[in-house]
Amino acid sequence: MSAASSLAAGQAALARAAWADARACFEAAAAAEDSPQAWEGISRAAWWEGDPEATMSARVRAYHRYRRMEDARGAARMAMWVASDHLDFRGDDAVCAVWLRRARTLLDGHPPCAELGFVLLLEADVALLADNDPRTAARIAEAALALARACDEIDVEVVALAILGAALIASGAIGEGLQRLDESAALAVSEEFGDTAAPGWALCHTVSGCADAGDFGRADQWSRALHSWSATWRARHFFGIRRTSYGGVLTTRGEWPLAEEELATALTDLSSTRPALAAPTTVRLAELRARQGRPDEARALFESALPFHHAVVGLGALDLAAGDPRTAIEAAERILRRLDDASVLDRLPALELLARAHTAAGDAEQAHAALDRLEATGLAAPYLRGRVLLVRGEVLLGAGELEGAREAAEDAADLFSGCSAPYETARARLVLAGALEAAGRPERAAVEAQAARQALELLGARDDARGRDGGTGTLSPREVDILRLVALGCSDAQIAERLFLSPHTVHRHVANLRRKLGASSRAAAVANATKLRLL
Repeated sequence: MSAASSLAAGQAALARAAWADARACFEAAAAAEDSPQAWEGISRAAWWEGDPEATMSARVRAYHRYRRMEDARGAARMAMWVASDHLDFRGDDAVCAVWLRRARTLLDGHPPCAELGFVLLLEADVALLADNDPRTAARIAEAALALARACDEIDVEVVALAILGAALIASGAIGEGLQRLDESAALAVSEEFGDTAAPGWALCHTVSGCADAGDFGRADQWSRALHSWSATWRARHFFGIRRTSYGGVLTTRGEWPLAEEELATALTDLSSTRPALAAPTTVRLAELRARQGRPDEARALFESALPFHHAVVGLGALDLAAGDPRTAIEAAERILRRLDDASVLDRLPALELLARAHTAAGDAEQAHAALDRLEATGLAAPYLRGRVLLVRGEVLLGAGELEGAREAAEDAADLFSGCSAPYETARARLVLAGALEAAGRPERAAVEAQAARQALELLGARDDARGRDGGTGTLSPREVDILRLVALGCSDAQIAERLFLSPHTVHRHVANLRRKLGASSRAAAVANATKLRLL
């Protein structure tokens, strides 16, 4: 078979997702004629197969042969994909940047074209996912979108819309971002593309962006579309990315066995095909373990995902649950120093942790300051607003502002319930129970606490997740002091005298202790704390 025939056969095999056949045809073409097209074909087939060494070697060979032929667009195309490979396969952002600059230089002076569009797309992706800079990502994505529409490049357009939508959501512009994602996904499932990977690239951003925004219905819908696309193209690493986002949705919805299956499979897929992309999956699985009350497993997973910012926050949350608010505060502040204010959604977990940790440490002033920063994000999407209100309830309860705590917890529970988020709903009801108990309404408090504990039990949360992690997540040093005196049989008045507190403050602390420990009485609180080795 001639080189031309082998190239044609390879292209036909790529079009039907027969990656091994395509690779064999292109290898035959390269043996017959050392052409850049043959090496580019080998790289594409190997990329779909998840073979990093063959992919990158073939792309570099194609790049040099295009350069030799003075085909700047072909060389720039290969340089862009080599940059992408270094990022996805190895996490080499510095090498990625070098190859991206090379691609840019090759296209200097050329009219707008698809290759320049893809260079812009990768630059936007790096800004969004590696640099946590959604403002820059949105600006570059808008430039790519303008180029795509001027040149009628649908492959570039569909991805540009998706990255722009994801960047807008990351910066807190949820409504506008979701609109862009819908526009991109509608193109992805209805148009024909020259670059087979383009719709998958777009749908990955769409699914993860919808999940990040707390729009789980949208995430579910587009996840099914990505699943169908991935099955058609036998795209194992796209399956992994989809399963990561969908596993997070299932975790929030309380479908923990299914979430565990999705996340474990995603981790296997990505670890073997795109190891540099596995950190978000690892963190999702760690967050599920933490909810299940399996902190040792969660900690090991978070450690393996460092220095990913969500892993740092996850470890801080575990430290808080273990009774170390100072380390939790340091973890939150570390991430807030790292991320620009424009990274609204990435900063959200750190701000939540900071407010909770200051509350647990008994520092009401700093807790309120963190809450102010959290509320200044202006997030209005129901699930995200519920998260802010839950933290507000915890902070106000810790400060003894019981009416405000009650209202915030009630509103959070309503929002979470409407979003089908049972774990968060239960946590909000535990905060509500604490506020009611402290306000002298023990009957209603008992109803709320019992409903929350039953919901957590149905989810599969272990005792430590239901008790200590049900409210602010830990016992403050002051609460431990009070609990020790309760264990000695002291009354509220006696504790107040010993610790130079008012009886009302002691009563509030005891109510918080009972809520956090999932206890219906003072004696039960002591028993639960003893079992958890808090005394």
